[in-house]
Amino acid sequence: MSKIITKPELTFTEALNEAKGKLVQFTGRSRRSEYWWCALAVFVVNLVLGWIPLIGGVISILTGLAMIPLSFRRLHDSGHSGWWYGVSMILGIVIFFLLMSLLVAAGLSTDSNISFESLQTILLSSSAIILIVLYLIGLILGIVILVFLLQDSKPYPNKYGASPKYVMEDETAMSDFVEN
Repeated sequence: MSKIITKPELTFTEALNEAKGKLVQFTGRSRRSEYWWCALAVFVVNLVLGWIPLIGGVISILTGLAMIPLSFRRLHDSGHSGWWYGVSMILGIVIFFLLMSLLVAAGLSTDSNISFESLQTILLSSSAIILIVLYLIGLILGIVILVFLLQDSKPYPNKYGASPKYVMEDETAMSDFVEN
């Protein structure tokens, strides 16, 4: 008869070392403790170095890029496709470029003298409505992804690999080992 054994949670340094070893690996699974310790480390690094203009920006981009594969693996661990996160990123890029195009259009249409009427016209345009709808979709998608990231590991192997948290142990083999 098999028994499921739960491995202890990863410590801060164990989580960082585990993530560092799989820095560009999109396949496989990552535990909640690995993901959230790394997210905390990225947050603190960005908070501290964010005050340094050029270096802070570069570090923020690099740490953000390093979290992408980890997010994919964490979603795999909870039994979901990593492309939930990928679609969220693509949607964010589309929203960013649409917003930038609206701001450029606002600046060009008023010769850098933005009045309330021109802003109202731009905000009521079809592009702005599309932007608002995409933003709301992104917000809902972000909440769904957060719920997935917070879910516990699936104890059994799934299509993304074996569970990094739970181990199947054969009770008969273990009792034979203990008796000898």
